[in-house]
Amino acid sequence: MHVGIIGAGIGGTCLAHGLRKNGIKVTVYERNSAASSILPGYGIHINTFGKQALQECLPDENWLTFEEASRYIGGQSRFYNERLRLLAVQGGLMNGQIISEQRLSISRTELRDILSQGLSNTIQWNKIFVHYEHIENGGIKIFFADGSHENVDILVGADGSNSKVRKQYLPSIERFDVGVSIIIGRARLTPALTALLPQNFRDGTPNSIVPKSPDWLFISMWRAPVNIHVESALAEIDNFIVWVYVAATDSLPDNITNFSAEALCDLVRARMISWDPNLHILIKQSDMENISPLHLRSMPHLLPWKSSTVTLLGDAIHNMTPMTGSGANTALRDALLLTQKLTHVASGQEELIKAISDYEQQMRVYANEIVGISLRSAQNAVEHFSIPPLKQRHLSIRKNTSQSYQYRH
Repeated sequence: MHVGIIGAGIGGTCLAHGLRKNGIKVTVYERNSAASSILPGYGIHINTFGKQALQECLPDENWLTFEEASRYIGGQSRFYNERLRLLAVQGGLMNGQIISEQRLSISRTELRDILSQGLSNTIQWNKIFVHYEHIENGGIKIFFADGSHENVDILVGADGSNSKVRKQYLPSIERFDVGVSIIIGRARLTPALTALLPQNFRDGTPNSIVPKSPDWLFISMWRAPVNIHVESALAEIDNFIVWVYVAATDSLPDNITNFSAEALCDLVRARMISWDPNLHILIKQSDMENISPLHLRSMPHLLPWKSSTVTLLGDAIHNMTPMTGSGANTALRDALLLTQKLTHVASGQEELIKAISDYEQQMRVYANEIVGISLRSAQNAVEHFSIPPLKQRHLSIRKNTSQSYQYRH
């Protein structure tokens, strides 16, 4: 059995490791070159599902490198008003202590390098996927822009939100604009900036600034490369305060994607004129090379389709807004589940199409839930709503159980 994966992103490379670990032949085809000219400028938070997938799929050496490079961060999510008064804390209480999931923080550059390690003979670079064809023996022929083609038994589209594999296989599934846009930036966590910001902004937990006006500011600390133009092996990794300003698309200038970084910062600061002065300083001190606007898009609710020897994972099938930080973790979850299903096929425990169908059914269940939460989070962020004062958010939790506070309806 030979598995061909289109895309050497987080999900595709994790799947490749998982299959190799279980003795399954796999080739990854990546459109970009091995040495990307620009490093990812932001970090990533790995949740329980992502951690499990990495631990089970990666070789021991890669996993140990991940453990050394990642950092545990706080498990709560906090909400403040525009004057930085704490409004609410997401999480449960047990014996007087707030409890919730522990997450790991790592720069995307470090994670990419860890996932690429050991795959030099598995990844084929500069291979731009064009289309595929089913062939007589039940296999699949993949065609590339350079005129070459490869035969595989299973094709996995892990080629991102604009997946060409999905467009051929499931052309009716298209992303839609959710009517929400973000402006994202980062500022290096210098001693001066550290002195200005609350401690909770500097422990890696997600923090949301919720004003009375229909917009939103997300703040968290991530690890990322200082210079995005050097080779990843030479990149200095440091702590950055990442901020994301969220607003309704129709409330922003139509030509916002043409704004310079300075103009984007000026726009954000003008819209938060009455907010805490330290938030203005944060925006003003941002790295101008890493500020950009983005119109958010999302996949619709996924309905069942007839399974075949072609399947999809990650953003290729359940692209979501970044509001819950779940995209990469869900791709990792896909990779582990598909590894398990294809391992059953390789060992003769399950028939191929049945295994892929089982994977897709299970994936749709959790993906639809997460995409839905992410979509509602984006839409709610630009609507008027109220959060109860902190003193009213006490939770009633029995021993050994917990529940999250519901902020919106």
